[in-house]
Amino acid sequence: MKEFNINNIKNICPEISGTQCSFYAEGCAVALEEHGHKVPTELVIDGDFSLKCLLLWDAPTSKRGWREPNDLAHFGAIAIAFHLTTALTEYQVVEQACIGKGGFDYYLCFKEDDPRYDADNFINARLEISGTNKGIEALTKRVRQKLEQVSPSDSWNIPAYVVVTDFVKPLTYIKKK
Repeated sequence: MKEFNINNIKNICPEISGTQCSFYAEGCAVALEEHGHKVPTELVIDGDFSLKCLLLWDAPTSKRGWREPNDLAHFGAIAIAFHLTTALTEYQVVEQACIGKGGFDYYLCFKEDDPRYDADNFINARLEISGTNKGIEALTKRVRQKLEQVSPSDSWNIPAYVVVTDFVKPLTYIKKK
């Protein structure tokens, strides 16, 4: 079974600052622990991919700055989406998108070892990320909402990946549009 150490996202997303990646990783660790998950925890991945992996993380030194459940789900989902997008697709996370510029969160580009990689053209795919703390029904509804949300940029004729994680199980659903 494949293992993902949440704390390693700063190593797999070199275009995003290590400080920002560490912030997302810490939010993810707290989200997992708030739902009673211990290291290692099995993550079920469904949708366009069907597999299980083990999530590993370092215990947060303090949880006092992480009390808002919606923040935990949001930032934790970013950490997981960064890992899974890089591991399961031909893309890497390259830059955050601005709100209102197409209905997605991040630009993806081909990985640097891919012959299609072009440092001057980093808009090769779109990534929309969401997180929930409410179980499978909320996750299924959120996936539908997020697939509709990316529609304004469908005319760009590049793929969009919607990655939604629910921390109750935990379960991540990945859908390519």
